[in-house]
Amino acid sequence: MLESLTVKDFALIRELNIQFGSGLNLITGETGAGKSVILGALSLVLGYKATTDMIRSGAKRATVEAAFAMPPDTRAGAKALRQILADQGLDDDEGSLIVRREISIEGKGRSFVNSRQVPSAILREIGKFLVDIHGQNEHQNILTVDSHRAILDRYAHLGELVAEMRKLHRAREEARQKLSSVTLSEDDKARRLDILQHEIRELESARIDDVREIEELIAREKSLANAETLVSDLNSVYEALSGEGGFVSRGGSIERMLEADSQYDESLGEILNQFRESYYVLEEVSRQVRSKAESYSLNPEELEEMRERIGLLQSLARKYGSRGAAATGAKETDYAKGLENAKAYLEKARNELTGIELSSGEEARLRKEIETLNSQMKDKALYLSEKRRLASLELEQKVQQELKALGMEETHIKVSIRWEYADDGTVTQAASPDKKYVISPTGLDIVEFLMASSSRDTLRPLRKIASGGEMSRIMLALKKVIIETDPVYTMVFDEVDAGVGGRIAEAVGKKLAGLSLASQVIVITHLHQIAGLSPDEVRHFKVSKHKEDGTRITRLSKEQRLQEIARMIAGENITESALTHAKALLSQKID
Repeated sequence: MLESLTVKDFALIRELNIQFGSGLNLITGETGAGKSVILGALSLVLGYKATTDMIRSGAKRATVEAAFAMPPDTRAGAKALRQILADQGLDDDEGSLIVRREISIEGKGRSFVNSRQVPSAILREIGKFLVDIHGQNEHQNILTVDSHRAILDRYAHLGELVAEMRKLHRAREEARQKLSSVTLSEDDKARRLDILQHEIRELESARIDDVREIEELIAREKSLANAETLVSDLNSVYEALSGEGGFVSRGGSIERMLEADSQYDESLGEILNQFRESYYVLEEVSRQVRSKAESYSLNPEELEEMRERIGLLQSLARKYGSRGAAATGAKETDYAKGLENAKAYLEKARNELTGIELSSGEEARLRKEIETLNSQMKDKALYLSEKRRLASLELEQKVQQELKALGMEETHIKVSIRWEYADDGTVTQAASPDKKYVISPTGLDIVEFLMASSSRDTLRPLRKIASGGEMSRIMLALKKVIIETDPVYTMVFDEVDAGVGGRIAEAVGKKLAGLSLASQVIVITHLHQIAGLSPDEVRHFKVSKHKEDGTRITRLSKEQRLQEIARMIAGENITESALTHAKALLSQKID
């Protein structure tokens, strides 16, 4: 469970600390106040990508720290989490886990677990066992077919079987590569050895760690090439906004003038609110412009080194982009995909080199090994497929029930499972013995969620027909079903209420409250129907923005909750009707 989050000099936040509760935690606030910045801070400390523009304007370093209570061993994933910690020498300290991430203005970052420095990748690895974040990215993820298979496998607890399947598949591919190398003639072997050794040296010396490096370098080179002009222009923009006589610098006096005048003409209150919203937006634009201007370097040597690195990576992407085992026909200008394929080719070349160096007597042994692995893979894949088919029927029924409660009574969900056939496949079926089916690293099955909006409609791929509001509810239904079989410790929802309102918003709210009975749930919302939820364990936080110290967060009392929900209903001018409605929401019982 996430016990607390401490943030310093991150984006709009100067400093804040949030003490979360074990049940439902609600976060509300006005548009632009910084609600989603809190989610960004949590994502950062869980190992997501860090950039210097995350640092608050004028600060030299941003720091985010999260304190977790370690889950009991009986919960799913706890054993795996503790094993990762043990492997890194990071045994939990009396049942608690303190995770910290720092970013400096120079672009350097540091990550810590229980005060011990670790690679940021470790934060990402342990984070997936601690927090499940549902935001815009997950809406996009569920549109991919790969995610559907992963969801079904998680529901059916097939993770270990899939890992075994991957291990067998990897072993067979390595054996196949070794076999192809030992069947060469002696002259062919000598020529092939020379080529492979050259290619391996070339790729290893390039040190391709992150395939996205080239995209960042190209963007950076473009910026640096025009840095002088960009810095001048950005400084001019900043001066116009925040310099002497600029809009931002005069904002305080304008605000005070309108605030004073609104005492004599109430209609000026709305103009004052509009001014404040515009002021906060332009203040943030000014901060980002200043930060961006400061990020540019005018070092010609750095620019030349960068261009040399770009040239090298582009050359390797073009040369090896279509050779990797995972090559997918990358376009010539898709250098990141080309480098990904180049990395795959490097591994393939290493295996082939090892194979060539083996004695020719290995051929018979390798053929036997491949035959054995094919048999094991077939048995494992068929068993895995049967498990998935049985689990898919349960998943369909349970998701259907959850969707009904979320106002999608007519919607029908189907989990489609099919096999892909090819000439080099290794599995056949009695019904079609002439077709050979392919076993991938995850088995035979291609899993895809299908949807029909009513019984009269034809089932079609979810990714093609679901609206934003439907996607939110489908994802929520899936999480509700999965948590029953595979509990997670902390669930974070941002924009789960996108595209819904009225009765449906109330249903979504009740579903979130239900999730909070088994797990800690944190919800960022703009709907009063969700903000008014009142299960036994609830904490309500309001995010607000202040000129002096940026974003603040306050835990609300019962009376403050009433006022906040009334504000969400009626706006800044709270009416008696809004207060009555808010009281009714807060008094509702959660079934």
